[in-house]
Amino acid sequence: MALFSRQLATMLEAGISIIDAIGDLASQTQNKYFSYVLSDIAGEIREGASFSTALSKHPKVFSQLYVALVLSGEESGNLVEVLKDLSSELEDQLTLLRKVRQAVSYPVVILIFFVAVVAFVFLYLVPKFQEIFESFGAQLPLFTKIILQISRFSLKFFPFLLLGIILFAIFFQFYRKTPDGRKKIDTIKLRLPVFGDLFLKVSLSRFSRSLATLLQGGVSIIAALDIVARTTGNAILEEYIRRVKGGVTKGELLGNEMKKYRIFPVMMVRMVTVGEETGRTDDMLNRISKFFRDEVDVTLNVLSSILEPVLIIGLGVIVGTVVLAIYLPIFKLAATIR
Repeated sequence: MALFSRQLATMLEAGISIIDAIGDLASQTQNKYFSYVLSDIAGEIREGASFSTALSKHPKVFSQLYVALVLSGEESGNLVEVLKDLSSELEDQLTLLRKVRQAVSYPVVILIFFVAVVAFVFLYLVPKFQEIFESFGAQLPLFTKIILQISRFSLKFFPFLLLGIILFAIFFQFYRKTPDGRKKIDTIKLRLPVFGDLFLKVSLSRFSRSLATLLQGGVSIIAALDIVARTTGNAILEEYIRRVKGGVTKGELLGNEMKKYRIFPVMMVRMVTVGEETGRTDDMLNRISKFFRDEVDVTLNVLSSILEPVLIIGLGVIVGTVVLAIYLPIFKLAATIR
């Protein structure tokens, strides 16, 4: 999407007709479904539809924000600049997504290795030593008995635990798609220690950038708020944005309405208020978005630097505990033989 927007803007700026430009991009893209969508859009335009109307027939590919901006670009005769703004926004979202993936990839690998080692120890290694200890018929230390009991429990209930996890994952996927489920899950996400603040900053960054892009594209503040409410990625923030929109519709200033709700940070409200007073609301919103992106970067770096050693230490504690439980009876048997 980002690449398509950037290339289309360049081709239109060079004087190529929109039908030829979209047709050429459809033949060049490696994604077959996207190629089909672009070919269909070119056909719609060829039959007399506007670019924005053709885009709106593919809501799963082109968001309301994308369509609204293209429509404003068509009406103002500034489609090239709008496409450049869209590509920049999509590129920023992609950059943020890559940073999140990069920050969590190493801890996730360690976590998977952690779970695999624990499963191997309690489901395979400990039961093998249990057979050896039982063959000697020796009295085992209490610590070793506890570890062996945990191993027996894990081995006995592992299939049910695995089935439960699978069923919960399926239920969770269906539940999160319901309005009530999405709202409750997003509420829990925002209340999580540390991570809740991170999720909110990501959503506020997306909200600020999208609203700025729409305002720069000539979309009215009320229509822009209605569109960005659906792009935040959080049902709770979406609800508050709609409340703000209700106040703005009645003639209130955006900053004054945001000030009523604690979900919007004081710094953000002040910058929006200053932007309204100076006539530079879109510029302030872009600055707010950048500030939150930087905050997300810092938080991710801190979390990854803390999480990695915690997982490694946890793995060491579990492995050390099992080793101790195994060696205690061996030392006891050695002392008995002497």
